[in-house]
Amino acid sequence: MKKGLKYFIYSLIFIVITSMAYALVHSEQPKRNVYKKITDGKQVNYLIVGDSIGRSSGASNNHRKWFHLMERSLTEKYGGSFKKQLVVQSGATAFEGLYKLKNSLSKNIDLVFIVFGENDRKYMDDKQFYFFYQSLLEEVVLRYPDAELITITESSLDNEDFVNVIKQISKNFYATNIDMRIPFRESRLSTERLTNDLVHPNDYGYYLYAQEVVNTLQKAIHNKKKVLTSTIPVNEVSSLKMKTSYPIDSIDPSFRKKDGYYTSGKIGANIEYHFSGSFLGVNVIRSEKGGMMDVFIDNNYVTTISTWWPFKKERSLYVTSGLKNTDHKVTFQISAHKSRYNITDQHLIQISSIITN
Repeated sequence: MKKGLKYFIYSLIFIVITSMAYALVHSEQPKRNVYKKITDGKQVNYLIVGDSIGRSSGASNNHRKWFHLMERSLTEKYGGSFKKQLVVQSGATAFEGLYKLKNSLSKNIDLVFIVFGENDRKYMDDKQFYFFYQSLLEEVVLRYPDAELITITESSLDNEDFVNVIKQISKNFYATNIDMRIPFRESRLSTERLTNDLVHPNDYGYYLYAQEVVNTLQKAIHNKKKVLTSTIPVNEVSSLKMKTSYPIDSIDPSFRKKDGYYTSGKIGANIEYHFSGSFLGVNVIRSEKGGMMDVFIDNNYVTTISTWWPFKKERSLYVTSGLKNTDHKVTFQISAHKSRYNITDQHLIQISSIITN
């Protein structure tokens, strides 16, 4: 064999072997689902998108929160570790949860908990809730296509239409639904014994939450459950546009802009925006001095929003949905009425922008 040909053959064999080795090393490995990560003792990254129950408001201390109890139980059994990311807000609706999730930096998530319903029923009907709850799960699937989804029906939710919405959308998105009303009933303890205020669980109530979550995860591990979110066709999932709009159409002279918020305490003062879209939210500051504002869309009264809160907090509040997808005018007018919790002599309204699609 000629020396040149032999060199060529050896070179070709070397290139083939090198290419195969590279492909083997750099080929995409099968994704380990959350259940495999738990049993292998790996770190599990989980996200909670929810309201006050999602964040365990009412627990006597940090160690009594349902998600910390869950972590401790699973770590003791399987080893490993847990890292949580929270997109939670007391008093939040699925609308606010979706808006906050869109503006969050959470990533590399293996497991997602969705905890809404109790507040939503106060501000919208079941059809409006269906729209935003579905949009929230669509956002989760697009962001974390390989994450397992667990939806929680809160123990205090007594509106069956909202309960059915959560069940149906959970089924549509291959999410596991945990109905916490069931273990609360099965405990045979009164609501007074399980909660602090008939809504927020106490320490034992959150223990039941944690226990039910752990039992659900262990059952899935036992049954070798597969995460199915990645099988949802991407072309059937869309991300709801939520645009933050700042331009004001007209404003009462009493409003003063400070730190990005227009603030006034003058009863009857108006601030107006024009927008185009089928739903509306508003970014405000809620505080102990927060007043109430009447909302008019196209000169028709829609609702009254309270901006009182026991401490200062930036909030993204749901206003309305189901509008015709055309041009509209919204007017926020400071009401003479105050929240019964506002014991100050002020009616402060602080608005930065509106949220539309």
